Amino acid sequence: MFGSYSVVFWNHSGIEVAGSCHFQPFRLSINDTKIKWRPNGTMPTSFCTPECEEGHKKKQEGAHKCCFNCTICQGGTYINITENPYECKKCNETEWSPEGSTSCKLRPVVYLPFTQSLPIAIMFGTLVLVGMAIAVSVLFAVNYNTPVVRSAGGPMCFLILGCLILSSLSVFFYFGKPTGASCVFRFVPFLLFFNICQACFVVRSFQIVTIFKVAAKFPDLIRGWRRYHGQWLFISVAFVTQAIILIIGNEYESSTLENKMSDNKIILGCKIHHETTICFAILPLSFIILGFIFSYMGKSLPKNYSEAKAITFCFFLLLFIWIIFVTTYIVYKGKYIDAINALAILSSLYSFLLSYFLPKCYIIVFQPYKNTHQYFQNVIQDYTKQHS
Repeated sequence: MFGSYSVVFWNHSGIEVAGSCHFQPFRLSINDTKIKWRPNGTMPTSFCTPECEEGHKKKQEGAHKCCFNCTICQGGTYINITENPYECKKCNETEWSPEGSTSCKLRPVVYLPFTQSLPIAIMFGTLVLVGMAIAVSVLFAVNYNTPVVRSAGGPMCFLILGCLILSSLSVFFYFGKPTGASCVFRFVPFLLFFNICQACFVVRSFQIVTIFKVAAKFPDLIRGWRRYHGQWLFISVAFVTQAIILIIGNEYESSTLENKMSDNKIILGCKIHHETTICFAILPLSFIILGFIFSYMGKSLPKNYSEAKAITFCFFLLLFIWIIFVTTYIVYKGKYIDAINALAILSSLYSFLLSYFLPKCYIIVFQPYKNTHQYFQNVIQDYTKQHS
């Protein structure tokens, strides 16, 4: 096999020597002018020899491995041609890759820090709510014995305002790096203390309706309600029931951290157990239904005793806010979902504070003539004459 060989090419005129090959030492020489390509003199392209571009896998065509097509590797995969040039491998769960990659990159872990503008704005709004609740408490304490404060619920008003402040604590745990404890405090203060606010509003609307609609027909019922402090008993039972539901639910499916994959990022958040969440919402939804029922019963009450209507408006806003949040939660999976959740909580608290207490503050400050016993008696007498 050693020696010299001629390289021949079959032209249209026959076989022609186009070069030579020597093995000792190896030397190959080709005379391109001796080669006549047909039909137009252009050298044909071999479809078997070109290598694939970077980030492409080979797809074999036919029986020969040298013949293949090139297919780009999709996002989330990569190819290592030294190991297997025919297969795109999938990246690990904590990694990602763009289309046509030869390696994977680590996904950055993201969450909403306290320092971003949106969390700062929401937390500032929470502090404003706390300040407004304290201011309303002071105003009601100064005017405690006036008809407006007494008709709004008297001591129950301070319980509602205090629970609104305690409920707002949940907002602050939606920002910063999540932990097991912060996942629990995201919902426990809100669900527990806001439930008390709802129970107070249901009791208040029930009391107003019974005074004008039921007292004359069922006097024993009203006496029993007052004798055994029915309003505080109802609120206590509501508090204990919700506390038990929260304890059992948290023991059954405790709040844990969850890594949500979104595009090329890992969103660090808290896992929401849908079955447990539904159980937590049973009591608040029941109070909303009761509030609507009592409001309908008290739709014709005197205008100075329109707390039932105001409470219904609060419940309507609450329902509207959480329908929007649930819809957004189903559609949107980005890192701002925690901010949207915190905003839903804050909006719920504002709906109760502004819709129920703000009109009464306006009367106390700017319309003091309506905050007198004589004015209230005149309104009640007018109502009695119209419905007698």
